[in-house]
Amino acid sequence: MCKKMKKVIIHIIRLFSLTFLMLTASCEHETLLVENPEGETVAEEKVQIEIFTRVNSYRLPATRGLEDEETVGKTPWVFVFKGAGGNARLIEVVQAFEMIKKRYVLLTKQADDSKYQLLILANPQVEFYYGDAVNGYEFNMEKLLGKMKPGVVTLSEVCENLLTEPLATPALAVMPFNYSGATIPMSYLLEVDRVDNTTQIANADGSPLLLVRSIAKMTVTNKAVNFELKGITAVVNVPRQGQLHNWGNSVMDNTSNLTEYRTDAGYSAPLIMPETVNDWQQTGNSPVYLYESGMQNNTYLILQGTYEGKDYYYKMALIGSGKHMLDILRNHAYAFTINTVNGPGYDTVADAKASKASNVDIDYSILIDDSNTYEVVANNDYYLGVSNSVFIAYTDENKDHEAFEFITDCKTDFPEAKTIRDNENMLAGGVFGLKKPIDGLIPIVNQETTDPRKTAVEVYVSNWLKWYEDTQYYQGVRRDNAYITLKLGNLVKSVHIRQRDALPAGGTTLKYMPTGNTDVAVHEMNYYCLSAFVEKGSDNPPAWIKLRPSTGAARDDTESITVDDGKIYIEVLPNVASAPRTGIIYLVTIRDPDGSVGSHVTQRIKVSVTQLGKSIS
Repeated sequence: MCKKMKKVIIHIIRLFSLTFLMLTASCEHETLLVENPEGETVAEEKVQIEIFTRVNSYRLPATRGLEDEETVGKTPWVFVFKGAGGNARLIEVVQAFEMIKKRYVLLTKQADDSKYQLLILANPQVEFYYGDAVNGYEFNMEKLLGKMKPGVVTLSEVCENLLTEPLATPALAVMPFNYSGATIPMSYLLEVDRVDNTTQIANADGSPLLLVRSIAKMTVTNKAVNFELKGITAVVNVPRQGQLHNWGNSVMDNTSNLTEYRTDAGYSAPLIMPETVNDWQQTGNSPVYLYESGMQNNTYLILQGTYEGKDYYYKMALIGSGKHMLDILRNHAYAFTINTVNGPGYDTVADAKASKASNVDIDYSILIDDSNTYEVVANNDYYLGVSNSVFIAYTDENKDHEAFEFITDCKTDFPEAKTIRDNENMLAGGVFGLKKPIDGLIPIVNQETTDPRKTAVEVYVSNWLKWYEDTQYYQGVRRDNAYITLKLGNLVKSVHIRQRDALPAGGTTLKYMPTGNTDVAVHEMNYYCLSAFVEKGSDNPPAWIKLRPSTGAARDDTESITVDDGKIYIEVLPNVASAPRTGIIYLVTIRDPDGSVGSHVTQRIKVSVTQLGKSIS
């Protein structure tokens, strides 16, 4: 047989093999067709879409921890919801399949007459729980749709009620996902305009979606020369369950569903033993994994160690650098470092648990990986992220502000492309400008560490910057926006700097919503909002800054909010004191809710509010 004929036969065999693989995969991973919310029959026509995903990496120093911490399963589930926001209704549930080392999902075609929310759940456990910790159901399509009625149940309801398997009470000698072969549940929510052959389950630039782990991670390192860390004896008041996907900013209320990690009933040995690495004791290779935990749960660690030749137990509360309790959030890593121990602890675990926290006796620091809250651009070698891409200062003073932070893991010392620049030359001298870093350079990561570099950026803002925006004109010429631009290698990120007048002592309401307003004196900003929260501070902003929906409905929680209509009202209560006060609000918005799929990119806004004091006549 001639060589040419052999090549033709081989090519035909390959085509038949590929066709057989596709047919087999389609049969083994069927989708269940359902009616849409309007009762119309959904077309049987299917589209095959490749799924591009990877895990959103922890940015803290690398630890071994769970061997499968980075693993994304090849057959994630895709829940399709029709509509916008949390009120979108379920229309289809599909499990992806693997073919030739890639992930694919077969979805029913959907027209471009609506928004669609694709909820991606990877690495599910054997069972799921729905709304309680009592009844478990096998994670399959029949059971899922038995609890979530298509056309009726909404995205927010599914996210609120779809829970992990509960831990035992107490959880003896076990922590979630801290065993060989375990994979961590992960999720991502993607909005698209349609479901057809043009749909991609990826970022707008084609890069993989960064899935978010459902758990947090915690490690302890001992650098105190007067203390020997023997281990973590217990982790107390930790949630038994977590939500598979958190829709919004709020942490699941688990106050009545808590447990404790410990070796046995008598605390006979530490739950986690430290290892010595680079002369320091650390638990990095055996981290604590736990579900999201609100500060009201009072989650804390019991540490065991030797101080001045005697063994003690120490109660270590989860308190941040601002001396306030911490919410433990999903996909965050919390690295505690003990610097010095100032005194003895307690002789027994019972006494340590009954005591106040030993954080005064233990001089420690905490590094929190919150990189998933940054707006990140990346290439194959490094990333660059900013905490917010818009900064708005409500102020009458000409002063410096901490406008944003940036983070990078870049170790390449570019000779030129590592700059931070303002565009003051395009506006007017003295209207605004970069103040810090003074040298205008992006610091890179030390070659000997995997720690990312976090840097605060300070910007001078004048009280007339409000007149320099692209909605303002002078003598018929449109003015430019104020920007701080970071360039690192081939990565570029810009932050828009804005200003409005300080708020009156009598109080007011700031409206962040879609609007055509360009009058700087009117308290309306043109953004399509998803969520917001008020940051705690020295002037106790949550007491006088209240987040409201546009409907005006009364809410118990006014420190954080999630909305469906794009509108968030920031109510600022009257200031009865003579001194001004300040507060910070963070908002998450969509850049262009009415644009193409590629424009559905979220951005974070930092709002710095100064409210004037009451005049004394």
